[in-house]
Amino acid sequence: MAAGAGNQVTAQHWWDQASTLYNITTPATIYQIFVQIWEWRMSLNKLPQGQLDHLLILYNQLKAEGQMLLTLTRVMTLLAALPKDWQQLVTHQVLNQPTVANITWAVATAAIGNHWDGLQAHRKHPQTKVNKLSAVQRKGPNQTLQQQTAPYQGSSSKAHQKKGKGKAHARGA
Repeated sequence: MAAGAGNQVTAQHWWDQASTLYNITTPATIYQIFVQIWEWRMSLNKLPQGQLDHLLILYNQLKAEGQMLLTLTRVMTLLAALPKDWQQLVTHQVLNQPTVANITWAVATAAIGNHWDGLQAHRKHPQTKVNKLSAVQRKGPNQTLQQQTAPYQGSSSKAHQKKGKGKAHARGA
């Protein structure tokens, strides 16, 4: 087919023809994308934005196949895929909106980003542990009432013998 002035074949024409012939949405394709979304889990060790972008790409693939999940379903799927340590705090923050219509992808991703930033700040500036220093020596074992009320006997002679390395001390000589 020759391309004349009135009969011009463009790249768009070829794309449209190929799309008509080969771009057929099948249940298997939709299922494959859906399974990838369902099995997606957020990792604690990676930046959240790249992971969220990957999940958004999967949602856009589903949309390109003519299937659209509701925003609330997408957000709930995201919250369910968070690490267990994050779920309570982030989920509470996202679901604490005045109406269901206010629960959006932007609100969820902002809550995740804020949580990540807080964790990173905590890791950079860990809380310092202070050991208690005291000049007061620990007291011995608890004494009974009789031991506490007994008159003071001073140091024993055995203690003096140990102190003098076994030599007898002459007193008053």
